[in-house]
Amino acid sequence: MAGNNRTERTPLLNGDAPASDRNEPRESFGSRFKRFLQRNGVYLIIILLLLLVLIPLIVQTVRSSKHRHHSHDKTPSHDDSPEHPNNTELCTSAACVLASANILHSLAPSYEKLDPCDDFRTYVCAGFDASHEIREDQAGVGNLQIMNENNQLILKHILESPAPKDTSIFWTAANPDQEIFGKLQDGYNACMNETLLASIGSKPLLDLLLELDKIYPAKEPKTTKKDESLTKAVEYLMEIGVASPISVDVGADDKDPDVNIVMVGAPYSFGLPSKQYYERAEIVESYKETIGLVLEALLKEARPGVLPFSSDEDEELTTLSKDLVDSLVALEKSMADVAPDPEDAADVTKYYNPRTLKETEAYNSEISVKHILNTFASDYTPSKIIVSSPEYLQELSKILKSSSRKTIKAYLVWKVVQSWAGAVEDSAVQPLLRFRNKLQGKAPDVKQERWRTCVSTVGNDLEWIMSRFFVERAFSKEAKDLGDQIILDIKDEFTVKLNESEWMTESVRQLAIEKVHLIRQKIGYPTQSPDITNAGELQEYYSNISISATTYFENKLSVVRHDVRESWSQAGKPVDKDEWGMSAQTVNAYYNPPGNEIVFPAGIMQAPVFYDPSIPSYLSYGAFGAVAGHELSHAFDSSGRNYDQNGNYTDWWDEATIEAFKTKTDCFVEQYHNYTVPTKNGRLPINGKLTLGENIADAGGLTAAYQSWKRRDDEKADLMLPGLDHFTKEQIFFLAYGQTWCGKMRYAEWTRLIQLPVLTSDREEQIVQRIYTDPHSPDMFRIKV
Repeated sequence: MAGNNRTERTPLLNGDAPASDRNEPRESFGSRFKRFLQRNGVYLIIILLLLLVLIPLIVQTVRSSKHRHHSHDKTPSHDDSPEHPNNTELCTSAACVLASANILHSLAPSYEKLDPCDDFRTYVCAGFDASHEIREDQAGVGNLQIMNENNQLILKHILESPAPKDTSIFWTAANPDQEIFGKLQDGYNACMNETLLASIGSKPLLDLLLELDKIYPAKEPKTTKKDESLTKAVEYLMEIGVASPISVDVGADDKDPDVNIVMVGAPYSFGLPSKQYYERAEIVESYKETIGLVLEALLKEARPGVLPFSSDEDEELTTLSKDLVDSLVALEKSMADVAPDPEDAADVTKYYNPRTLKETEAYNSEISVKHILNTFASDYTPSKIIVSSPEYLQELSKILKSSSRKTIKAYLVWKVVQSWAGAVEDSAVQPLLRFRNKLQGKAPDVKQERWRTCVSTVGNDLEWIMSRFFVERAFSKEAKDLGDQIILDIKDEFTVKLNESEWMTESVRQLAIEKVHLIRQKIGYPTQSPDITNAGELQEYYSNISISATTYFENKLSVVRHDVRESWSQAGKPVDKDEWGMSAQTVNAYYNPPGNEIVFPAGIMQAPVFYDPSIPSYLSYGAFGAVAGHELSHAFDSSGRNYDQNGNYTDWWDEATIEAFKTKTDCFVEQYHNYTVPTKNGRLPINGKLTLGENIADAGGLTAAYQSWKRRDDEKADLMLPGLDHFTKEQIFFLAYGQTWCGKMRYAEWTRLIQLPVLTSDREEQIVQRIYTDPHSPDMFRIKV
């Protein structure tokens, strides 16, 4: 949902873009993937995997008289009593053979000799590690990234194919399908035309900076009136999707989730990924060098007056002073220092501070919230505003008062450059792209294949049109029905678990059960707001967005400005509970506390690694079911527990239940804080408080998924997979869960686990960034759950 990041407060995965890139307008969250597989190697791999399984399958057929009694004492085993015999019938369909091959291919080659309890991550993922390389343009590679790659390849084929015919589920050969498909292709082709983009260069970016200069000139205007130019500059940045010193958003009121309200607070980041980075001298120096190189190069390309950092109108500035860059970064650091820590910024008990407009205005004398509201929502008079951090606004006012106008101007210019540099092809912005690569542990000058960038871009800009064509190609009714069944099963299991939860008082327990029953589940894709199966509705939905095959930068500006207008038009209006916060092709899922809803896009419900209606259900429950349980668990984690059955932020837990919950969660905090990763500066612990909610969700989700599958299996036993006679079905369930999180990162600790050569020091940056900013634990520790 445009402008309301709080809707996606608890996704399964963090975005793959680094935090420093999140200022970019609608920047892709798509991952980078395996080049060989996306071309012509897929079929070769499938053939090899089939051969891998067919050989043991033949052997098994000969040994048809034997039964499987190969359970490990330290992993869950099947009940082999006469009432529940281990099912020896094999599933020999192509889907089952491929699923079995994938599991075997990922396991440690010597798994039969290993104890999974010694190192379960190596047990389930050593084969994956040995058979996957991290490309130079990747920070890492994992099963979920590979799934995303497969989805991107589907979208690439759609975008590069002729317009659809009357031979599909809901495509038609006539308008409006032709129009929306044409808009989709135009957006893609505009992005792909690198020759045209290179000939245009930095001009569109410089045009934005010229407009900013008109609003906030370097020389302070001579007037007796209060200078409102900084507020107007912030409004301009908001209009073009750029983060500024203050964040003003529209979203559901946590205490009245049926109504949209305004929230004011600190931005997500200030330039570097997190406040900790400003304490790292090497990174800060590299960052300063990057700013100097980029802004100085743009100065040389600009017309006179476009970037006037000097207050002297007669001075023609062509060299950026080091002092100015130093003061710019010092300004960023001072704001970051007084901003809330990530765990506090996401804690409703700390950020929910309702204030009147007058009170909000009094916190900061330099930026007028009242002026911003008059600009973006002139017909809306708020009865209250949620000020997520009053202390930040007060400190920000002092910081801005003590900063020179030239420094503030440089800061605003740099925010625009950071946000929009990725939308131009020009050597002037290359130092910024190299610096971002460094923060992600990539080769400095590497770029992902252009088609991947463009698939992600058009998928974000025209997400629901793209969703329509993705769903038609890659999602079936059977897949949707299985998703609904798994989630309903897990809801039932949560009810059982809640009834057995002695740490809850009876009154709280009954309200919790009611909350489970009232959780809304959205599976696959939206059929309202908008209905992606209705081409006419999509045509109307995007009618105010201009897309041309020759204007890539302007296309993105049109999308961003439209989204900002749409978001602000909802201020004070009822919440549209049919909206989705993720497109259908997204490989992710989320729980939305104020909406009390869980959302699972079609993109994450894909075969063969994660989900398939045609294979034994212990695989789908072990992978997708654990994700479904994860999202349901968020309703009762350290954040979700503050919301009642209707999505209201309220004290619905009594003191005894809260104390019992705190006792249990303190153990989680301590456990994960004791997990550390080595860096060149020493071992870095996981933030147990920041990751608390996700760790609770991982543990609760896996337990619920396992018990849900067991109940299903008791009703109708699953077939066994060929080639896996070393395992029971219960054990394969946990293999499916563990292999969901198989992956490699450019990070030195992985060298011990997966026998890779020692990596250079800059390769640790991605994992460091995640520990500072990501509420999810690193994947290897998610496997440990």
